[in-house]
Amino acid sequence: MLMKKMRIVPNRFIDAPLWSRLLIILFSIGIAFGALMVPILLANDTKFLTESVRARYEVGSLAESDVRARETFHYIDEAETHRLQKIAAESVLPIFRISTIETRAMIAAMNALFSFNDLPENLAVPKSQLKTLREKLQTLEESEQKLVQSFMKEIVEEYVSRGIFNNKDMLAVANQGFSEIQFLRQQGVERIWTQEVFPLDEVQTLEVISKSLHTDLLAMHDTMESDSYALLVQIIMTILQPNVYFAEAETVLAREQMAMQVPPVMVKVEKGEFILKKDFVITQKDVTTLRAMRLAAVQYSPSQIIGRISFIIIITITAIYSLILVFEHTKRLAQFLLIILIGTFITQGLTYFTLSLAGGRGFVTLDPFLPVFVLPILTALLTNRKRAGMITAVLLSAYAVLLPSSNETTFFFIIAIAFCGIYFIRYVLRRLDMIFQWFFCIVAAASVVVVNNLINGYAFHHIFPSIIAMLTNISITFILVTVILPVLELIGNIPTTFRLRELAFSDSPALIRLSQTAVGTYNHSINVAEMAYNAAKAIDADPLLARVGGLYHDIGKMENPEYFIENQSGDNKHDDLKASLSVAIIKSHIKIGGEKGREAHLPQEVIDIITQHHGNDVITIFLKEAQMAAQADGSETEVKQQDYAYNSLIPQTPEAAIVMLADSIEAASRTVRKPSAQKYEKLIHQIIMGKIERKQLAASRLSLTDLDNIAKVFMQTLTGRYHSRIEYPEEKVENKK
Repeated sequence: MLMKKMRIVPNRFIDAPLWSRLLIILFSIGIAFGALMVPILLANDTKFLTESVRARYEVGSLAESDVRARETFHYIDEAETHRLQKIAAESVLPIFRISTIETRAMIAAMNALFSFNDLPENLAVPKSQLKTLREKLQTLEESEQKLVQSFMKEIVEEYVSRGIFNNKDMLAVANQGFSEIQFLRQQGVERIWTQEVFPLDEVQTLEVISKSLHTDLLAMHDTMESDSYALLVQIIMTILQPNVYFAEAETVLAREQMAMQVPPVMVKVEKGEFILKKDFVITQKDVTTLRAMRLAAVQYSPSQIIGRISFIIIITITAIYSLILVFEHTKRLAQFLLIILIGTFITQGLTYFTLSLAGGRGFVTLDPFLPVFVLPILTALLTNRKRAGMITAVLLSAYAVLLPSSNETTFFFIIAIAFCGIYFIRYVLRRLDMIFQWFFCIVAAASVVVVNNLINGYAFHHIFPSIIAMLTNISITFILVTVILPVLELIGNIPTTFRLRELAFSDSPALIRLSQTAVGTYNHSINVAEMAYNAAKAIDADPLLARVGGLYHDIGKMENPEYFIENQSGDNKHDDLKASLSVAIIKSHIKIGGEKGREAHLPQEVIDIITQHHGNDVITIFLKEAQMAAQADGSETEVKQQDYAYNSLIPQTPEAAIVMLADSIEAASRTVRKPSAQKYEKLIHQIIMGKIERKQLAASRLSLTDLDNIAKVFMQTLTGRYHSRIEYPEEKVENKK
């Protein structure tokens, strides 16, 4: 039976603080909502939807393949609709209105000529001219004055009522191609506004009046003296002014209303209908139809919205559940989940911002611009779990499929590049190795871009811009990962590969002090670290974490080092102490080690190894010593076993269990006299079986197969370290002397 069946695994999510669980739920809802809304918001901006069609299908070129409608769809033929609207708008004749103000001003000017009162303001004619005309009228006889007044009133009122147009307006209307106008004026006793259509050749202007005036006055010419007739003509031409104006705003509004009444010209394309045929010239109408088909694909019906919501909920829950399984045995489950969820939320915002900028720039596809590669690579590096990075990549790829700019290969495009970036993490042992990872990743990404363009049938001249965009994306990705990773390490004190290597291969103040105050313990720790590292590699555990745990597991012994056997060179300090006091000193190095680890700002995973590497095992030597002393004294006080046992948790991780076994076996191996492979094998077997019997490995998740592999590694290490060697001739001579 496997040891895994006996493990006790706490529910990390349930055990997480309430605030972190609430944040996880809140951000889960947030990324689900973002996955729904970002595509909808982008779909409202069609520039990047139709831009790829224009870039891929150029008017005047030959179609490279047949294109059929994927489904029946309708679209508005905007060009034809605009043409019909223009025709409808142009059917509205220019509108002219008669001005009552100008009309009253002319009538008032006419009446003022025959009044002896002062001339009023707001007349159609300047006062100086009216005074001159009044003086001329006064030179006529009274009968002639009345005759002029009578004829003038009749003629002026007739011309004014018919309306006097501005000649410039008429010329402008004629130049626009119109032969008729609409004329609005008030008629009848009730002065109701009426609308009439006038041919341009029937419109009355001052030029027309000046030519027809003598004809209109022909009947009056014989009844008046020549001076009176000339004065009458002069007064009429002076008083008459244009009183009809072009209602430009009203005309524009009427034309717009007429254009709006034109129904859109709808074009129906049946499913399977040819839009393009191979080797046929692509027309503007073909491109318009292709754009319409592209836009029709992102118009979401209620059923599609429901389907998208269901898909988002399923993929989000599945991803979160998968991440919980990956982080099931770590105390950082809530922390890692929050980082991934917050990162996903930020990625959605960056996706909207990036696509909004890149859209409409002439790129045949926007997939190389998607900022979705930072989070998967960062997650894998931060958690030391490539599976977590891959799950994150799948989640972001699934969300990207919903984007209106995506196509059939978007999901696999993102997956391929993200997985390549995560795969090359295997070479990352130093921060400098990120450069090599970047190089391998851009080569892989460029290859994926080429294949993606060929699959989608994009022209070759579009491949190079896509590669440049992808390489820029990957470069920015690695810059951001390199900057963000140390920040998250520091804030969360997370044991990343980089952090563990710094602890494993650099002298920290704690290790330096241990080497100075407890040389034996320091050498023992180095040997334990080496054994733990090799054993962890053999069972696919975290070898760097095991090495660091082995190096620091006994830092509590820097206090009172002389009470530990490996640091003693003479008398044993415990010979003069009671067993109860000795065991208290021995047990204290666990608590002191935890405190020293926190002072050194070690990751919690390393501190757990320090505090768990003895579990709750019994310190047998002092227990037996206490029992013998009690028997010798005849004391009736019972010696309790728990008083002589460590007060710690049993190892909760494979790495902590490996350090426990390496610690016990390395210490015990020093007591073997005339070491041999058989003796080491027996010693290792006894220690491991003893730990199993005392249930020290029950929560370690180590199987019997794992323990067999660990035992083999320990055997190789011990026999290699304590091998015997032949005596050279020179040494024999030295010995004889």
